[in-house]
Amino acid sequence: MRSSTIVFATLLFGGLAENVYAQPIQALSFQHAEWELYCSNTGTCQAAGYQSDDGESLPVSILLRRQAGAKQPVQAEFALGSDYGETLQYSKLKNIHFYINNKDLGRIEVDGDEAPLMGILNTQQKNALLQQANQSVKIEFKNSDYAWRVSDQGMTAVLLKMDDFQKRVGTKAALVKKGPADESKVLAVQAKIVVKKVKTAEQVYLTIQPDAKQYKALHNKLMAARPKQQDGYDACEGIYDRGEPKSQAIDLYTLSNNKVLATTLCWRGAYNEGYGAWVLDRSLSGKVTYVTEMASDIGSGEIYASQKGRGIGDCWSMNQWIWDGQNFVHTIDRWTGMCKALAAGGVWNLDKIEAVVRE
Repeated sequence: MRSSTIVFATLLFGGLAENVYAQPIQALSFQHAEWELYCSNTGTCQAAGYQSDDGESLPVSILLRRQAGAKQPVQAEFALGSDYGETLQYSKLKNIHFYINNKDLGRIEVDGDEAPLMGILNTQQKNALLQQANQSVKIEFKNSDYAWRVSDQGMTAVLLKMDDFQKRVGTKAALVKKGPADESKVLAVQAKIVVKKVKTAEQVYLTIQPDAKQYKALHNKLMAARPKQQDGYDACEGIYDRGEPKSQAIDLYTLSNNKVLATTLCWRGAYNEGYGAWVLDRSLSGKVTYVTEMASDIGSGEIYASQKGRGIGDCWSMNQWIWDGQNFVHTIDRWTGMCKALAAGGVWNLDKIEAVVRE
């Protein structure tokens, strides 16, 4: 999933942001081999690496996090998993050490005794890893009973992309391409979006069935407001029933300022489904504003989307939009990390949007 770079502009709405910038930070996601990168609208970047799929390692991940701005340190966390259906034996979890290129860098400290085992690399361990950022490296956690190996495939490309995003390439603080420059021109940290939530109705006030007189005109209006389908796939063409697309009912929710939210089921898969969501006048005429086709929960001024990356639920994408009285503001765009069997629900919060929602 998410094998290509995705760049989008995070919009700051009116006076709702703590600081208003002429050019908001464009969030980014990037993946190469067994590493992935997520950088948010605040400038914070998180790079995660995982085991290869050759079956030689138990599920494992390292997360490197760095905020924007000068003199910002890299923080390093780890997660150690177990095989499908297996339980790590407590008696065999003692004395796990961290190794770089077979060099023992000492014991790690873990929280709890259930997989995934979570912890933080100490300064010596973290620095030893970062010193190998631009070359091949063997990264292992192990003791006499268990072994976890993080693949280095993709690490250099991802950390270089992090440096580039934060404008550190050529500076003394770069992770990959260091240079003599200071950090006076690196990306400055920006404030999280702040949104004041306006509560709205939780229940549908009107359902328009496909055989209703006004259905076709409204459905066409909603479809016309959607983004252009670049891959030619039409997610809202109708749910297939016996080989043919079947139109779905349109539900209407009351918002504020004489606006309504229109929703309809757009697609359904083996373990996910998504609803389309649009804002328009209560008269159902005039301008239509598209929100998403990924919604899973709707009501009370909030649209939430939660989708599994695969059936066992070890990876999820999450999105949230909050009604501020005029617009649905995108306040969460999050991924829990690659589908690598580390844990049900995933292990990380890799954000492209960071926001504060105030009731």
